[in-house]
Amino acid sequence: MSAEARLRFYARVFDCVEVNSSYYAIPDVKNTLRWVERTPPGFVFHVKAYSLMTGHHPKAESVPAELQALLPRSPRRTRRGEIEASSFPPEALDATFMLFGQAVAPIAAAGKLGYVLFQFAPWVHFEPARLAYLASLPARLPGWTLAVEFRHRSWFPDHAADTLRALRGARLAHVIVDGPTVAGAVPRVTTATASTAVFRLHGRNAQGWLSQLRGEEPPVREKYDYLYSEDELRTLLPEVEGMAAEAERVFVSFNNNNRDYPVRNALMLKRLLGQPIAGPPIGADFLPGDLFA
Repeated sequence: MSAEARLRFYARVFDCVEVNSSYYAIPDVKNTLRWVERTPPGFVFHVKAYSLMTGHHPKAESVPAELQALLPRSPRRTRRGEIEASSFPPEALDATFMLFGQAVAPIAAAGKLGYVLFQFAPWVHFEPARLAYLASLPARLPGWTLAVEFRHRSWFPDHAADTLRALRGARLAHVIVDGPTVAGAVPRVTTATASTAVFRLHGRNAQGWLSQLRGEEPPVREKYDYLYSEDELRTLLPEVEGMAAEAERVFVSFNNNNRDYPVRNALMLKRLLGQPIAGPPIGADFLPGDLFA
């Protein structure tokens, strides 16, 4: 199947998708226009923020020319060859938001933008500068729903009340994370902070998460290699339904992105929620990560 055929096929079964490729590189506006054209009315795209916008170190080949021009002659590099986020001056971050906004604008204009996901780097700590950055986000991408996921325990549980207060003040959606209950992992905190509530289910592969917490670098497929059982998803129903009483919209995204696990679990959850499942069944050889290739 072509990329177009895959997306059209997927949109016959599901009503939303989370775009992960935008984290690695700001999408070409020609592609975002195609995504809009290839999906039916009412379909929603959640778009992950570009790496530089979330404290990550971008790969050199992903940095647009406009940002390259603002870098020092010899920017600092990580041991993996990425450009350190601290090498970019403030005006480069401003330009990043401008370019990202232009790329995603066709999706928003078509009424198909769900949320922009800010999944902060695991080393982004709770501190005044980060709180100020959170407060600045609505003005940087005005009118859009923005969702924030934290991956350092200084936010949750260490400063949970202050973090939730900051999110509410900026009307940022709090991403409720489900993952392994291992020492060092951010706990699941079920609280709505905006009119949109977001659940992201990463799977419960404890070994994969522990290896990352130890400073190792497990492959993505290893860390998220987990298929939820029906009983596990059933235990989450009260929290999902509880959020529906607090927020206008509730989205659930599966990030256990190995093999066809997210597709199988999403269909399972739709059935548990009593939602209709339209279109043909999706087989094990259909991987949603290939949608935008």
